[in-house]
Amino acid sequence: MQMIPLVKEADATDDGVREAFREIKNSLRVPVVSLLFQAYAATPKFLEIAWRRLRPSVLTAQFGHQALEIGTIAERTVSSFTVRDHAALLRARAIGPPELRRMREIVDLFRLANPKVLIIAAAVELALRGEAINGTGTAGPAHDHHYGHGVKEFRATPLLLAEERDWPPRVRAVHEEMKATFGSAFVSSEYRAIAAYPDWLEVWWKDCKSWVADPRYAAAAEEIRAAAFEEARALPHRFILSDDLLERNGIEGVKREELRRANHAFIDVLPRLIINMEVARRGLGAEPA
Repeated sequence: MQMIPLVKEADATDDGVREAFREIKNSLRVPVVSLLFQAYAATPKFLEIAWRRLRPSVLTAQFGHQALEIGTIAERTVSSFTVRDHAALLRARAIGPPELRRMREIVDLFRLANPKVLIIAAAVELALRGEAINGTGTAGPAHDHHYGHGVKEFRATPLLLAEERDWPPRVRAVHEEMKATFGSAFVSSEYRAIAAYPDWLEVWWKDCKSWVADPRYAAAAEEIRAAAFEEARALPHRFILSDDLLERNGIEGVKREELRRANHAFIDVLPRLIINMEVARRGLGAEPA
């Protein structure tokens, strides 16, 4: 994968970017900004105009339902995999209940957020191709706190995302293997969060790695990708990025092509992330009663 310019939250100086980052975290109920939006922020005006037009759909209960539909594909696929009892393996390494509880919360955060991010990336891909998403209208109230885990609150969830220069050797070894396996130039936030617990990273990656070459894994990733485009076309509110709009905001042809390439890279990465987080969820199991 090509190197993608990213604007980290701590490095954002543009007021519009900082405001968009705040709104994104609040709208998705997460404590960090996805790398997708950090890539958009490399072109500040693009992040502002795209997010402003996507936000009405993201805030609907319907959007949460759409994301959950994508999550079910990963659940169905991983249920056919043999996944070891990660919780038992970690307890054998002297990992206690409080740490396992935090691990489950981290997995839930990304497992629920990533399908939403993928739908957004698919919508941007369609819009940059010139396809208009005309809006299907909302089904139900704008905010529905009763449709399930899609509105679970994670903004206060602590995440430790170590920078590459700070990785201990055992973490670096796994992450370098992951980059080679997935053909990625960077390590996603999800994997950096898991790496805060090196024993967990090793146990989880051993199972993930064993399934990456399985035809069911690739088929599920493609099914998730196709579903994301279907859900993007069904967004409740209109979303268009016309050539005129982009040109008026100084986003010319070369910059648009860079954005398309970066966005497409995330459309390739996110289905695998969704599957891998489901492997992590299944391995840890449910919180004991």
